[in-house]
Amino acid sequence: MTPQGMLRAGKQPKPRWSACWLALALSLFPILAGAAESGSSTPPARNPARSTFVSNVTFVVFDTETTGFSSTSDRMVELGVVKFRNGKMLEEKSWLINPGRKIPYWATKVHGITDQDVKDQPTFKDVYPEFMKFISGSILMAHNARFDIAFISEEARRANLELPHNLVIDSLSLFRRWFPQSKSHSVEAVAKYTQVDTLVLHRAVADSMYVFLIFDKELKSKNTGVKLRDIYDDCGGPLKF
Repeated sequence: MTPQGMLRAGKQPKPRWSACWLALALSLFPILAGAAESGSSTPPARNPARSTFVSNVTFVVFDTETTGFSSTSDRMVELGVVKFRNGKMLEEKSWLINPGRKIPYWATKVHGITDQDVKDQPTFKDVYPEFMKFISGSILMAHNARFDIAFISEEARRANLELPHNLVIDSLSLFRRWFPQSKSHSVEAVAKYTQVDTLVLHRAVADSMYVFLIFDKELKSKNTGVKLRDIYDDCGGPLKF
């Protein structure tokens, strides 16, 4: 029956906009559901433009300690982060993580983290939102970054969590370019080569701190006006999760 016929019959036609609103709600449902699943409807912060001066960029150096070398069969036991901007350390944080499995003795010999240390600690899924909040809007940096990216990516996929959108600078590649005369490009070797004191190595925050100190010391020796694209060029381009 047409609207005119309904009026003649004494019936009120239903507003046509109700169907439009229903269609709109249905079309938005997958988006809203996805936002609810990720825990936030806020879009990720954009990475700084390549033309940004390094002095205006917030960096976060991150490092992981694990039960072994395989991102698919091993698990994370610690995640450490150091945030800095224009040579000033802003914040540092570390999380011990319960890997849900035994830590091999040889791994404990490297980083000193035992089963007892992590047995009452949160899981990766529990600490991940804090990590994401910490790194928001920053450019990331890690030594041999592909290793750390692989572990965080695999842990996030296991927990059905969104991967970071931050770009990552591999400080190993960067330091190879900056310090070709160093006999090795491990964090410890480059720290000694650049005369940065190494008091505690092979813990997540400590290694991140030394990467920051080396990076900052070399940056101060260069001419002013270094831009983010210069760092990208020196490290062979940024990596992604």
